[in-house]
This record gives sequence, structure tokens and C-alpha cells, in this order.
Amino acid sequence: MKSVVVTGVSSGIGWGTAKVLINKGVHVFGSIRKANDAERLSAEFGNAFTPLLFDVTDEGSVRKAANQVRECLNGQTLFGLVNNAGIAMSGLLMYQSVDEYRFQLEVNLVGPFIVTQAFLPWLGADRSLKGAPGRIINMSSVTGKIGLPFLGSYSASKHGLEGFSESLRRELMLYGIDVII
Repeated sequence: MKSVVVTGVSSGIGWGTAKVLINKGVHVFGSIRKANDAERLSAEFGNAFTPLLFDVTDEGSVRKAANQVRECLNGQTLFGLVNNAGIAMSGLLMYQSVDEYRFQLEVNLVGPFIVTQAFLPWLGADRSLKGAPGRIINMSSVTGKIGLPFLGSYSASKHGLEGFSESLRRELMLYGIDVII
């Protein structure tokens, strides 16, 4: 059975992604930040879903979850990683605090970096695993191409994610791991 890690599955696009993948027979390891979301989603999705309790900005908890996934894979590769978790903070840049700006970048840009590094071995960077290399999907936005007023910090984070993804794609060609924006 194919397995995919999806971050931010408690609602929105992450929840929808998990639902579609599960309906197609894929096992989803879904990241959530709250234990009650783990219980709710486990009840909703059943055995085809394994909750992973972590915040994408917490390197220790992400690595712990990656090891949990490794145990479940039994020497197989992951089919994919969907870096979906993110936030959108609005407001005028001239009034946004440095802490708010930094938090936007931490969640939307540093988070995918942390998650990607943690799960890369299971996507095929560890060549001792059985199975085809996986793929990484980084959820960007139109604001990753066009900066919009009142979404400056969000736009900066998504522009950064686009650059990160393009560089990562070239670096991972060696392993056959595709990176899709």
C-alpha cells in the first residue's frame, strides 16, 4: 500500500487532501497539532489514517514523527510528502511586528524545510529502502508569484517556498525524488 505524509490535515486543503488520498487507497500519515484532532480524524478516516502529533516548527517533534513513520513503513519508501501546513497573516507591512513577520516565515518556510529534511530518507534518499522514490508537493499560492497588498509577509513566505522548491528539485534529481509546487 502506498503511504503519504500530509502536514496540516485538521482542516481545509490538508483535510481534503487526506480524504482524496484515502479514497484512492493510500495510507495517510497526517500531521496535527492537537490530540483531539487526532481522535476526530482517526474516527473519520479509520485505519487508512495515522495521526502524527507535531508542529512543523518543532524540529524535535517532527523528527520523532518521522521515526514513527519509518517504523510503519517496514523498509519501504514513502510515496509522497505534502507540505501543506501553513498560515496566512494579513496586515500592512509598515505596521506588522517583527515577531508576526518572523512567525509567518517560520511556519510557511522554515516548517517545510524541517519536515522535508526529516522525511527525505523515507522518500528514497536512503537507497537501502525498497520501492520507487517518492515525491514532495509543496503547497504554494498565487502570492508566491505576485506580491499583494496586505499579504506581504505571507507573500514573502510563499516566494521563499517557490525558491526553496526549485533548488530542492534540482538537488533531489540525483535520487529520483520529484519536487512539485
